[in-house]
Order: sequence, then C-alpha cells, then structure tokens
Amino acid sequence: MAYQVKWHERAVEDLKDVDKKSAKGLIERVKEYLPRDPISLGKPLHGEFKGLYRYRYGRYRVLYAIDREKNTILILRVGKRKEIYNQHRRNE
Repeated sequence: MAYQVKWHERAVEDLKDVDKKSAKGLIERVKEYLPRDPISLGKPLHGEFKGLYRYRYGRYRVLYAIDREKNTILILRVGKRKEIYNQHRRNE
C-alpha cells in the first residue's frame, strides 16, 4: 500500500532555495517513487536524527519521517547535503 506524502511548511520554504529545474525534479521524484517504499528507498539516520530518514536526489537531501500507522510520509526539510542537517538542528 502506497504512502501519502505531506510537506511541512519548512520543506516548502526550503524548495525556494533550490533551482527551479532541480526543485521540479525533486518534487516529482518524491511524489512518484518515495510513497512506494519509503523505508527501502531512504536511508535511516542515526544519533540525534534517529527515527528520521533521508532520500537523496542528486546533490540534495530530503529529510522525512514515516508514520506507519497512518501510511504517511512527512517531508521535513530539503537542502544540500552540507547544509541540511545544520538547518534542521537550528529550526527544531
């Protein structure tokens, strides 16, 4: 059963910092592929990010949480690898 994707307002804001071509591709990839199997397609994170997953799209990373009971994926942040984890820490 496919998951439903929801975008946190911070992730939507993050997309404004991504060039338009990459943002469009990233959104399409998240909508098309991630709901099929978010556990296998993403990578579980560790340490202070335990319980979250990341999905890679080129040089960008998508941080997300999975609610298995509601079959929902919540996209939390989008950004370049070097920046994404620091951004998420600052805005928690």
